[in-house]
Amino acid sequence: MKCKVVRTHLLASAKPARPPAVMADHLAQCCGCRAFQRRLVQIERLVPELPVPPSSAKAECLEAVLHSDTYARPATPEIPWRQRERALRKVAITFAMAAGLLFFALIWYTWQHQQNEIANSSVPPAKENRLEEIVNFYDSGALLAVQPRERFERLTVIAQKLQEKAKERALDENFSEVSNLSVQYKILLEEGILAYAAFVPEAERKELLGSVAEQFSRASSDAHNLATQHPMMAQPLDHMAIVANNARSKLRELAGI
Repeated sequence: MKCKVVRTHLLASAKPARPPAVMADHLAQCCGCRAFQRRLVQIERLVPELPVPPSSAKAECLEAVLHSDTYARPATPEIPWRQRERALRKVAITFAMAAGLLFFALIWYTWQHQQNEIANSSVPPAKENRLEEIVNFYDSGALLAVQPRERFERLTVIAQKLQEKAKERALDENFSEVSNLSVQYKILLEEGILAYAAFVPEAERKELLGSVAEQFSRASSDAHNLATQHPMMAQPLDHMAIVANNARSKLRELAGI
């Protein structure tokens, strides 16, 4: 499927965040179309929050209705209760306008805060997130396993735990935690799993490495789909999807598949 066809379909779709299965393989492999889809979903979600240009027309109309001679009633004595009613109406209108402005200000502040949080995520992670600390947090004996197969399998279990934890934090819209887990995931796969895969005996590689490669293929697809559904979490989730896909390719190469 061509990129132009996929993007045209996304533009015409009522729900671009959930494309049909026929386009899933293309989106999983094409970074450009994936980024296009993410921007499109984000634009649709932010359209209702766009600021309305300031205008004095409403205030001028209200002034004309309340004070202009054109709309004035005949000069007859006004009943006291009507005077109170008119005063209360003015107060209600004033409070309604103030509440609307406050609501808009809160939305604008929240959106700006999220953008700043995304921008700050580009700061390099601390050096404390190294392989030993990550592994020992989830399985303190994994790196000490004598048999290469056991060590490799225990590291893949930790990778699954990191992915599940990242999914939970993404559903909670916790951007900083998902970013941290994404960094840990990259270190575990590149410095742990791929490094120790070379020590697995050749007779066991095709079965073991091939199975784990399929695990990372599913992990990459799941991370991509989650990024599409939660655009604010897309950056670290897409990073995890790319890392998992690269690990899948290298494991298949080592396994000779």
